[in-house]
Amino acid sequence: MGILSSVTRLKDWAHRRHGPRELRRTMAGLNGWESTAVGGAILSAQKDQLGEILPELFGYHLLELSCFNVAQLSEHSRINHRFKLAPDMGFATPVVANYEELPLASESLDVVVLHHVLDYSPHPHQVLREANRVLIARGHLVIIGFNPWSFQGIYKVFAQWLSAGDFWRRRSLRAGRVEDWLRLLDCEPIYLKRGFYRAPINHQGLLSRFNFWEKMCSRMRLPFGGYYIILARKDRVSVKPIKPVWRGISPIAGLVIGKPAGRMPEPLRKNVRKKS
Repeated sequence: MGILSSVTRLKDWAHRRHGPRELRRTMAGLNGWESTAVGGAILSAQKDQLGEILPELFGYHLLELSCFNVAQLSEHSRINHRFKLAPDMGFATPVVANYEELPLASESLDVVVLHHVLDYSPHPHQVLREANRVLIARGHLVIIGFNPWSFQGIYKVFAQWLSAGDFWRRRSLRAGRVEDWLRLLDCEPIYLKRGFYRAPINHQGLLSRFNFWEKMCSRMRLPFGGYYIILARKDRVSVKPIKPVWRGISPIAGLVIGKPAGRMPEPLRKNVRKKS
């Protein structure tokens, strides 16, 4: 019993020291990472892959949630109404919101993009539930996360203990684990792709020298890319039962004496016309 309690205390201490912090505080420390050499390379690769996915998703409303001050992640989408929400960090967003309590109506969005939000959030389950709540039935959820089984994931283990900055204070969420969470929310993962197979070297010249390695690994679809993109579809359909109100029903014979109060559904009217 003493060993188990000691292990628990050690895990709690490690989480407080190296795990995700309050999202608003973390995002303040992440501001500016997108301008670095490695940050720009990762974001450029992510935008290229999103350019293959988003044009195939249709609807009226698209929401972006990101932990980085990134503009135009969804620029390739055909959806006209695209908007961003963020905590009050001074980012270029007109709406301030908590990712764990979105100020949006349920089933009101067609596409939701979560850009590394699950990695840095102290409560990733709640963030995912909120994204699922505001998504319409058959809507799509796009999740971008850092892959723990990569050069970047290996380096994170050492960087966290060396206190190398807020960028490394994040969770190690495998793509398979996120897919399991999605299935529990009645979302079916339908696409998985990885990218950035190079080491997280913050040097433009060295990163450029390994472009051949990046292309080769991408063609082979190896599982150790620095990040992954999951596309999931919400399969849960909200059914509202409609009671037909009939006039003139005989309680004895069970026969309809009059006519139904409402119009006949369109599919039934078509069938009737075909038979006639």
